[in-house]
Amino acid sequence: MDSIIKFDDISLSQVAIYAVLSFVIVTLLGALIYITCSKKYKLNWFEKNLLDQAKEREELRQSFYNVNEYNSREALVESGTPFSVDPVAGSSRSLNRHNGSPSSIDDPTFWVPPTLHKQSSMLGDLQSSADESMPQTPSSPTSSNRSLPLSTHSVPIARTDKHVVLTNTSPARPKVASMQAKLDHTKIDMSLYKAPKESPSKVMPVPEETKGSVHLMITYDPSAGLLTVRLMEAQNLHPREFSGTADPYAKIRLLPDKSTVYQTKIHKKTLNPVFDEDFVFEVRSTTITRRSLEILMYDFDAYSRHVCIGGLTIALSQVELSDRVELWKQLASCPDQNQKIELGDLMVSLSYLPSAERLTVVIIKARNLRVVDDTRNSSDPFVKVSLVHNNKRLKKKKTTVFRNTVNPVFNEAFSFDVSKDMLKTSLIEFLVLHDSLLGTNELLGRAVIGNKSDIRQEERIFFDEMLRTKTAIAQWIPLTDPRAEQQKSAVK
Repeated sequence: MDSIIKFDDISLSQVAIYAVLSFVIVTLLGALIYITCSKKYKLNWFEKNLLDQAKEREELRQSFYNVNEYNSREALVESGTPFSVDPVAGSSRSLNRHNGSPSSIDDPTFWVPPTLHKQSSMLGDLQSSADESMPQTPSSPTSSNRSLPLSTHSVPIARTDKHVVLTNTSPARPKVASMQAKLDHTKIDMSLYKAPKESPSKVMPVPEETKGSVHLMITYDPSAGLLTVRLMEAQNLHPREFSGTADPYAKIRLLPDKSTVYQTKIHKKTLNPVFDEDFVFEVRSTTITRRSLEILMYDFDAYSRHVCIGGLTIALSQVELSDRVELWKQLASCPDQNQKIELGDLMVSLSYLPSAERLTVVIIKARNLRVVDDTRNSSDPFVKVSLVHNNKRLKKKKTTVFRNTVNPVFNEAFSFDVSKDMLKTSLIEFLVLHDSLLGTNELLGRAVIGNKSDIRQEERIFFDEMLRTKTAIAQWIPLTDPRAEQQKSAVK
């Protein structure tokens, strides 16, 4: 029995789904074919260049054929007189009208298209004096054909006493550079790639006994009370003994205030660093004449103490600050107190509660710490606090690590349970260290507070006040290098 398809069984939604799926499939196939063909036949720059040159040659050939066809036609003469051919020019023909040209001659003429005739008449009006003295331009049939224009609307006409010659004065298309073309090294201006030489007048001569020279600029704004020091460069710095070079950086401060110290970036393996850095100090106009600018130059060493190369001090009372001042100054030997580099300061607060026998130590902040990582021009400091009795560390605690700074602010408090009698014979030791992720931590500086005779007088006074009073006392403590102290004690 034959199967009969009932159209009533096919719903409208099924027809729509079939139509949509067919459309999507055909669209995807078309897009796939287009993408495949476009990738397959995509031209590079060299092929596009060849295609453009072929197109231009085809246009030139087509224009040349059109001109030849135009020249081969029989000229129409207005007065009915047959045209004549110039015996000298061969295929060149006179294009002047018999009676309508501004400079009419006896020879019969060709009929000229309106556009060419208009340009010819305009040229004749503007250069009538030059037409009489212009020499004849003989040309062969081949040269005449090649000298005809590509388009009739932009072709100049050179006219003589016998005929008019169409010339193509359009500039030639510039030659396109190619990967195969050889470079002409003689046409390269090597002076464009040379670094500018400094004039001898800008270089400060340095005697052999000095440590080098510094170029700086000082500007003062009395209304804002801001002193700007621009450290530009240093020259002929003293090198290390073995390497013959240095890794210099500078520290700048405004004396007598030693708390604010600025530091430049570290320059690797050079004796003539170019800093080009600005440093701003807040100074009132009433006190600026009593201040002095100090610049100390150091040699960075990541594995030992930094060595002071040289320094200088400029009394601002001797500088005319009404205008910008540019100075070259010689570096002298560093003072004895600066031969060992300043490792920074640590601010701490101490308080002792006798009733509870509890010592509270607050690590507030540190400033001007030594730079360990010269790539970041900073360090990763933290502080260890120890209570030392009879050369034994009874208790020790440490702060969190602060990354990428030489002026960390800790604000961390630590408590130690200790009797007053034991505290009087004990020491409070502070070690500031750099957190090394790959190796051992590096010591940045050390400070000790106690009653022993080998401790500085300021720290001994601070310790006594802590025992006498019940309130917290805060003070800056300078950091020292324990290795240098050990060397001094060994010499003694």
